Amino acid sequence: MQAATLFRSLLVLFWLALAFGCAQTPPRPAGPTASDPDVIRAGELLAAGQYLRAMDAYRQLVARSVTPQQRAGFLISVADAARLGGDWDSVRATLEELAALPLDADQVLLLHLLQTEVLLQERRAEDALAALGNAPPETTPSGVQIRYFDDLAAAYRQLGNLLETANALQAVDALQSDPNERLQTQTEILRSLALLNEQILTSLQPSPPGTAGGWMELALLVKRYGHEPAELNTRFAAWRQQFPDHPALPELLVSYRDQLQGQMQQFSHIAVLLPQSGPLAGVAAAIRDGIVISLFEIPSTRRPELRFYDASDEAGIWPLYNEAVAAGAEIVIGPLQKESVAQLLRAGELPVPVLALNQVEIETRPTSNLFMYSLSPEDEARQVAERIWLDGHRHPVVLVPQGSWGERVATAFEARWSSLGGLVAGVTQYDEQSHDYTGPITQVLQLDQSAERHRQLQGILGRKLEFEPSRRADADAVFMAARPVQAQGMRPQLQFHHAADLPVYATSHAWLGALAPNQVEDMKGILLADIPWLVTASGGGETDRASVAQVLPNSGTAYARLYAMGMDALRLVPHLRRLQSSRYEALDGSTGSLYMDELNQIHRQLVWVRLDAEPEILGFAPRMDLQGDALSGEPTVQAIDGSVTRP
Repeated sequence: MQAATLFRSLLVLFWLALAFGCAQTPPRPAGPTASDPDVIRAGELLAAGQYLRAMDAYRQLVARSVTPQQRAGFLISVADAARLGGDWDSVRATLEELAALPLDADQVLLLHLLQTEVLLQERRAEDALAALGNAPPETTPSGVQIRYFDDLAAAYRQLGNLLETANALQAVDALQSDPNERLQTQTEILRSLALLNEQILTSLQPSPPGTAGGWMELALLVKRYGHEPAELNTRFAAWRQQFPDHPALPELLVSYRDQLQGQMQQFSHIAVLLPQSGPLAGVAAAIRDGIVISLFEIPSTRRPELRFYDASDEAGIWPLYNEAVAAGAEIVIGPLQKESVAQLLRAGELPVPVLALNQVEIETRPTSNLFMYSLSPEDEARQVAERIWLDGHRHPVVLVPQGSWGERVATAFEARWSSLGGLVAGVTQYDEQSHDYTGPITQVLQLDQSAERHRQLQGILGRKLEFEPSRRADADAVFMAARPVQAQGMRPQLQFHHAADLPVYATSHAWLGALAPNQVEDMKGILLADIPWLVTASGGGETDRASVAQVLPNSGTAYARLYAMGMDALRLVPHLRRLQSSRYEALDGSTGSLYMDELNQIHRQLVWVRLDAEPEILGFAPRMDLQGDALSGEPTVQAIDGSVTRP
């Protein structure tokens, strides 16, 4: 958050007080004083935003300093000017100099803030939280307190913990006096909370609601009525009566709406390229129906025209795309086939944006107009790897089906596990057509080696020995990629083969969104992640599961996730540029919390459940892509409220 000129000037005076506060007892040592022209000049440069020149000026004052505390005060000014100027190497170097100097309590606080900001720059959010420590006392100047809570908000934002981000920003708002700065902070509070799932905002309402509950209720209103200004204004008036003492500024909704609209693109003509025949026709039909369902979420006055094109010929996608553009399409949804997506990728610059409904391998950033969104099993495998890591396990065994699908899932899991610093204990493949998984299970758990050692020992001793096979000691979790039939058969066989104590993780493919009565006993306890539309409570709108099922009976079958994908495809269209602007941006969708990477690929943050007759919803795991490369080995869990805890 950019500080105002007045705040910078006050902060300069605070630093000067730190530099000279301990040098007031006689005899007064020689060296720069607050009235020194060079000191005044350095402060003027800082207040004018000429940070690197101010850094050089403070560096000269360090050289003239006499006492260690005077030197420390100017070094802190050097580091902070370097921070504001984006010279992080100079910040790090200056912190090393400060480490050898005696500091008073106020200087220690500023040192901790600088250390925190370096860690945030390095995307080491967990370490940044540790460096911040407890909130400063209320007697600390408000500018320094604001900086502390700004840093706290930034750390939680990097962790993907939007609830705590908003809480820290509420502390900033309470300390600010400038109306413009407060409006900027409050807009960020509302934006952070509005990125949360509606279920989270509803379930976490405190009692009594107070200021925090008022913010959450307001976020719900903008999520539900943000596209209907008149209705939102009416709801806001009622909200104000419910929360008469809430600090939200009267102009907040206008500021929030302006910021959101500035990041969104509205389209009046959308082309949809989907195959109408061939092996993917059924998949395409479900996605198409989801798109149409989502169309009716949009107010009729802003509802775009949808025009569907038959993209069954995957080799002819480029002429079809040009035909749609010539007919007035402002954006294209589709194609679905990988080869068609690859063809558009090879085409280079695209005159209008494309939201492709599949992902292909890319090594360099594609054109800014090509986006890719899919229900990728590889994405799910990577999220399973992260969840196992966060749960504290370090040596999983992997069971995948024979064939390309199993190989893709295993490769994605192993690659992500390796990037986390782990080592997979073992990987094996099984035959999907078989109902007996004894061979693969005994192999990956090394029970076959235990039996072989027993046979060898009997041969050496020349007599029969009592034998209880033992599995490998290092395995501490199981990841299985399986369809429902295989998952139901594999779990009991794992238990039989001495792995009943190992937690079992799977992708969403292991069930259809609910367990049949004959599946409960065999599959109870399996951990998997799935789309919110299947596992969270119904919201009661036109795209509520029950409402959709009345129109589309197949929406309760294996096609359910495809209907949800179609709904999200249309919802994504106006938000693509917003998501492209920052990895912190997200869209609360039916297929997950949707965000974009630097290659314009849409990823889904899924909801974790533990299977049972009534599945237990565990919530979202934290987004580890926001935590940088330096990942803590200590397990953490992000509950459905967004809070991060340690077991």
